Amino acid sequence: MEWDTIGTPMDLVLPLLGPLPLQLGGALAPAATAAPCLVDMATAALRHAPLVVLVVLQLYAVGAGGADAATDAAADAEERCSKTLGFNETLVPKDRSSQDLVFCNEHHKRTCCEKNNTRQVLTAWTAFAHDRSVGCSQMSRLALCATCDGDVGSGLKARKNLVLLCPSFCSRWFQSCLADFFAPSGSGRLQPCGPGSLVCSPLREVTEESAEFCSKIGDFAVSSQEEEPDSCFDGVPAAKSRGKGPRAVWARPTPRLKPWWRRILDGQLPPELQRLKYQLQGYVPGAIVAFVAVLFGWYIYRDADDAPGLGSSMERRDTPVPVAAATAAVEAATTPDSL
Repeated sequence: MEWDTIGTPMDLVLPLLGPLPLQLGGALAPAATAAPCLVDMATAALRHAPLVVLVVLQLYAVGAGGADAATDAAADAEERCSKTLGFNETLVPKDRSSQDLVFCNEHHKRTCCEKNNTRQVLTAWTAFAHDRSVGCSQMSRLALCATCDGDVGSGLKARKNLVLLCPSFCSRWFQSCLADFFAPSGSGRLQPCGPGSLVCSPLREVTEESAEFCSKIGDFAVSSQEEEPDSCFDGVPAAKSRGKGPRAVWARPTPRLKPWWRRILDGQLPPELQRLKYQLQGYVPGAIVAFVAVLFGWYIYRDADDAPGLGSSMERRDTPVPVAAATAAVEAATTPDSL
């Protein structure tokens, strides 16, 4: 502690170590005898007030460190996301609502899923959404989205890399799809009947066991009756039964800007050009009227310049008489016949 750095304050400690004159021969000492000792202790305490403050701060820091250690231990004790299910094992189920998840909205407030995980679930669900009854499609969506449940993602309701379904939930899923068509796939599994399937049959003709259907249709396992509902997924999201998790850190991605010429063609002008555009809009009507007036005046001037009377007189006034014609007129006037 600080004693090792600045030394022990002997003037504060010695009065505590020395014999207090509280008893003399079995009789109580008068108050005047003990008073000087207490005064010395108080004086020494005031002289070492900065040291006392340092000691208090040291004790507070030790206590705060212990509290932080306890908090870290509690966080480590909290369930982590399961690596075997394809999640980041350094994270815990978090609240990702209103972020970038694209599917399984009921689990967004407590989930280990990220954007790519929800996209994979959506891709898997498209096979169940094509030409399927409403009930079967809805139950299939709930079952496939169980991967994004917070308790499933942390492994509490999973068995290795399989989602652990409760028998009651599996039975509801099976009953809702009895009339829908399914086809066999590789390794004895089942898949929804699609355009490329060769042999399709109603589910009631494929199997009569709900547990067999659930274990063959995807990455699912069915728990025992004793494990329901605490250790298996029963359709109730962990966000509803346990509350939302800590808020995940997320920043909205910046939209990619178009080239400047593309923005101008789309009408997305810079602020300066936008202001100039609004200012010029007030002059557009006046500019149109002025243009029409100039055009109309030019048209009138052109017609006046091409008028026949004024144009012919001007042409006659400005056009010289040909010399040959004048000579011929003079000769005709001087001939004897004309006389």
